[in-house]
Amino acid sequence: MPERSLETPVGCETPVAGVAPPTLATARLSLRAPAGSDVARIAALAGNREVTRFLARLPHPYTAADARDWLAYLERARGREIAFALDDGTGLIGVISFRALDETPEIGYWLGRAYWGKGYMSEAARVALGWLFGATATQAVAARAIGVNTASQAVLSRAGFTRAGSDTAGERDLHFRLDRAAFFRLHDDMNGTAADRAAQKATQR
Repeated sequence: MPERSLETPVGCETPVAGVAPPTLATARLSLRAPAGSDVARIAALAGNREVTRFLARLPHPYTAADARDWLAYLERARGREIAFALDDGTGLIGVISFRALDETPEIGYWLGRAYWGKGYMSEAARVALGWLFGATATQAVAARAIGVNTASQAVLSRAGFTRAGSDTAGERDLHFRLDRAAFFRLHDDMNGTAADRAAQKATQR
């Protein structure tokens, strides 16, 4: 069962270094730590070429051995990368992660093909970003999306990301950025720190 509803304020300021991800929730999903019991499901969903063709970090074909290697990597990378399994109550349907936590975090995500077009990733991204900004002193999050992947770009836009820098013509990836203050202005039902709330009020005057 989800431990936190989408409307529950995320206001803690504990560091994420060396800890497993908490369990969060949206209206339809639990965001929890990936587990060994997810291996078969990860391999089945990420093994779909329609999923991996947009993902630089997932090989194709994607096997159960790749899934186990990824889980082992997450254990080694604690404090630098954190991942959430998206669970709709039937099991894992996708993943959302933040890497380079000790620098400017970069968000990454994928969703099983059967779950596209239902708004799941936008739902998950909002609460995951709310947790990251609320639980850490992170000031900005970066993102990349392939130019032809308009669905991924729509997820980023709904979360508040805007294009960053000047992308080179013909470059495979488009670059995006979401600043902490911009996130809390857009999602004013999430908590943030006292400073974040003061900044929100100032921009609303």
